[in-house]
Amino acid sequence: MMNREYCTIKQRARHEIVIQKSRFIGDAFYVSSEDEALERLQDVKAEFPDATHHCYAYIVGQEALVQRFNDDGEPGGTAGMPILQVIQNRELKNVLVVVTRYFGGIKLGANGLVRAYSRTAAEVLDRAGTRRMVLSPRGIIYLDYAHIGQVEYFLRQKGVHVVQVEYSDKVTMQVVVPVDWDEFCGMLREMCGGNVEFREMMPVFHSWE
Repeated sequence: MMNREYCTIKQRARHEIVIQKSRFIGDAFYVSSEDEALERLQDVKAEFPDATHHCYAYIVGQEALVQRFNDDGEPGGTAGMPILQVIQNRELKNVLVVVTRYFGGIKLGANGLVRAYSRTAAEVLDRAGTRRMVLSPRGIIYLDYAHIGQVEYFLRQKGVHVVQVEYSDKVTMQVVVPVDWDEFCGMLREMCGGNVEFREMMPVFHSWE
């Protein structure tokens, strides 16, 4: 059974620290697939093509998690795994963290590298913030123009997320709702005197914060 909620980052973030003349640039991304994680990684590499290392880790998915990390030339276990552990410790999903390093000429040693990569990952995730994603009902409402003002007000009051609106012979609204779908439909049906139709769709993860 799929988990009904998970935590991820609130926003894209970047954070830089300097340790012993080495620059460590942390980037945090929300990603919905492994392909997207690899695309964002390539974006960072393209932005900093002359960097010494681009170490990273990501966790993607809800149930069958894909977890990857890479030391990109740093001594084994000193970069990618510490980044991954920071993500795991915060119980985040659908997150990529890339830490780009410009070597400053002073070797940090294995323990120093672990601390540097862990700290950069932790601080960029602090900057990114967190949000809770909840598996939420989604569907389509078909209604007459006579009810549109009343319905729009009702949707705002209930905090319903309107994904898309189309105007033709009727108004068609795709929505994600923070309550039970049947309960939601019942309230609208009563409001519109039965002159409204619904089509339930597959639920989606949405942040209500």
